[in-house]
Amino acid sequence: MQLNPPFQDGPAFTQAYRVYYADTDAGGIVYHSRYLEFAERSRSELLRHVGYPLVSPDGEQFVARNADIAWQRPACLDDLIVCATSVISIRGAGVRIRHVFRRESQVLARIEIELVHINKSMKPARIPPALVEAFLPYLEPGDPA
Repeated sequence: MQLNPPFQDGPAFTQAYRVYYADTDAGGIVYHSRYLEFAERSRSELLRHVGYPLVSPDGEQFVARNADIAWQRPACLDDLIVCATSVISIRGAGVRIRHVFRRESQVLARIEIELVHINKSMKPARIPPALVEAFLPYLEPGDPA
């Protein structure tokens, strides 16, 4: 899957992907689990963009705790899809992220994922204040930090 340069669209961090044959089922439709992979790549790119490593030198990282996915329209072979990633809320060791996938103006799928920030012992660890601050430009309006 090709990564195109990310950009910011309002409060969302946006990443475009071209759909390749390997992303599809036998009918040329994006396989449902690929959206989780696209979302993971978009979150990883957001962390890189704000200067936070996927795994800190101290062994801190984010792990998925829960995901809610709604598929609305299929994406197909050779489509250019855009994933807009925004922060819904930040509290203690947890952050909720929303990924909205579009092909032009059509919404294809939405994923809301709850992540937990953990230490190297795999215990919840408060999200560092600098990272909370780095997430603020991506916080959806009216939602608590």
